[in-house]
Amino acid sequence: SDIDEAIELRRAVLPLCPPGHSDRSTSLENLATSLRARFQQRGIMKDIDEAIELHRTSLLLRPSSHSDRSMSLTNLATSLQDRFQQRGFLSDLHEAIEHHQAALELCPPGHSDRSEALNNLANSIRARFQTQGVVSDLDEAIELHRAALELRPPGHSARSASLDNLANNLRDKFHQQGVPSLLDEAIELHRAALELRPTGHSHRPSSLIDLAVSLEVRFKQRGVPSDLDEFIEHHRAALELPALLLCPPGHSLRPSYLNNLAVSLDIRFKRQGVPSDLDEAIEFHRAALELRPTGNSDRYTSLNNLSNSLRARFEQRGIPSDLDEVIELLRVALELCPTSHSHRPSSLITLAVSLEVRFKQRGVPSDLDECIEHHRAALELRPNGNSERSASLDSLTSSLLARFEQRGWGILSDLDEVIELHRSAVLLYPTGHADRPASLATLATSLQDRFQQCGILSDLDEVIELHRAALELHPTGHSLRTSSLNNLAVSLALRFKQRSVPSDIDEAIALHRAALQLCPSEDTDRSTALKNLATSLRARFQQWSIMSDIDEAIVLHQAALELCPLGHSDRSAFLTNLASSLQDRFQQRGVLSDLHEAIELHHAALELCPPGH
Repeated sequence: SDIDEAIELRRAVLPLCPPGHSDRSTSLENLATSLRARFQQRGIMKDIDEAIELHRTSLLLRPSSHSDRSMSLTNLATSLQDRFQQRGFLSDLHEAIEHHQAALELCPPGHSDRSEALNNLANSIRARFQTQGVVSDLDEAIELHRAALELRPPGHSARSASLDNLANNLRDKFHQQGVPSLLDEAIELHRAALELRPTGHSHRPSSLIDLAVSLEVRFKQRGVPSDLDEFIEHHRAALELPALLLCPPGHSLRPSYLNNLAVSLDIRFKRQGVPSDLDEAIEFHRAALELRPTGNSDRYTSLNNLSNSLRARFEQRGIPSDLDEVIELLRVALELCPTSHSHRPSSLITLAVSLEVRFKQRGVPSDLDECIEHHRAALELRPNGNSERSASLDSLTSSLLARFEQRGWGILSDLDEVIELHRSAVLLYPTGHADRPASLATLATSLQDRFQQCGILSDLDEVIELHRAALELHPTGHSLRTSSLNNLAVSLALRFKQRSVPSDIDEAIALHRAALQLCPSEDTDRSTALKNLATSLRARFQQWSIMSDIDEAIVLHQAALELCPLGHSDRSAFLTNLASSLQDRFQQRGVLSDLHEAIELHHAALELCPPGH
């Protein structure tokens, strides 16, 4: 009622200061200021619209030489920024920045209002960074906040605001660049601001939450338990304060407090796993989103926050409607990120991942098709030199392979594209890079898939050369040498089946022997190494009937079977391998004991494969 009365009184004063009156600009400013105050309390848009028009009229009455022009510029800019935060119209933000720049020019070094002008301009430029993602805006905002802080020494009434503002900008820059010192400085600045805002201070809740958010980010980066402990403590303290009572329905800050409450509950759910925390977080996120309609600069954040909480609940409870809603929210969020937006690649990938999860749940082909298109779009936004390009290549190839396998190995173009993507990935890992051997092996696997589908021998030749290159990068003593030996051996054995070149099977056997030597008796991979060598020896026996090969193969298969006791998932296959080799030897030598043993082994294998197996 006080602010309503103040507005009515100031409306009554205005006609007493008609155009040409020396106090007219002051009356206009006073009425506009009261309307803005009511807007901040109740969120009534017509109040801020009227305040802006009054400030514009007042500014026209205060030319460049007027002593109060700087104040009028600031008032108009601040009101425009308030409206931007509600409606998200970029034209309001751009105009606000122009007016703040003009106000700063009227406050040279030494001017009493310079720190406030620096702070105001920095805040508006940061808002533009958060909307458009231009990194140079963030750098400029940080420099302006540093300059403002220097003008607000200990004891200055606005020092806590400058400390928090600079800290928030530094945290933004940490997210862009990942430099640890930026986050450390942000946390120390937040601590200093909190000390200046004791219990009862109107801005203490926001200081607690700002500090908690920065501590959470550092905990995720470094895993220091004390950061997590302090983070939880500050969030609990913030939750205990009557924050929402300070922001009733209609208040411009209510969406932020709802969002902060929801985020706190999300984190406590992750920490303690209490389902009701997650349910409540989802409701708060929904409420915040409703207050951030289309055009609001924070709508993207609320869409993502709500989708994250719903996805967490889907992962916990498997409710299909939660995953459906996640996908719809992410589609809307993607529409808010044009091609040039810094968040577009991550938005594309998040949506693609959710679509792939739904495809795995329900098998709807259109989900996988859309997933692939989003991964392609993300890859285009991560050109050569981008640190995330390799991850995008991996994601796209994984989805393409899933579609290739799901549709009966019938879409060869998918496999062709996978191969080309793997070739691109290899180029990202020059000789000496730790991931080059794995990249070579992955390309080899895709080429081997195409050979098995199309029978192109040049693909198989390339597979072998790639596995050779990978093996050279896994010298004696390397933990992955065994797998490289096996990969090369298997591809050589496959080529032997195609061309019957003796040197291929001889080399395959030698490589399998080397791999077996690297698998001691207690190694979990020893049974596989025994089987691989036995299989290659049997293949050579079937070509040239060298009896020592089949004899050794049988001994190896017996040793492998001993390592697969009853209950082992591979026991049936190992029984069959030994039985087949004994049957081969019977056909050569005619010893009935071999045939009898083969029959017994086949019986045992059959018992492990009941109807429906």
